[in-house]
Amino acid sequence: GVQGGVLGGTKSVLPFGLGMTRPTQIAGSPPQYTREAIAARVEGKVLVKCVITVQGSIEDCKVIKGVPMLDQIALDALRTSRFTPVTYQGRPAAVQYLFTFNFKLP
Repeated sequence: GVQGGVLGGTKSVLPFGLGMTRPTQIAGSPPQYTREAIAARVEGKVLVKCVITVQGSIEDCKVIKGVPMLDQIALDALRTSRFTPVTYQGRPAAVQYLFTFNFKLP
């Protein structure tokens, strides 16, 4: 099969942009610091690019800018998340979306 493709057709994924509604998180929990990350006093910004499907689920995540020990926390949080689908021209659309996580020590 084709990586990232859909059986019997092509999946068009649009870059998120003008004229699109912002996705709203409807399920999942925020990233939770691990004991290791707290002990290591790690803070910073993690940028993760994912596809938000027309159903609002998250796929194909890639860390664009990472912080050691925090990347996996961000990915785990996204894996359990669901969002309202992004709409474009009144219809749900699969979009490439950039998530920003600002980690600050508790």
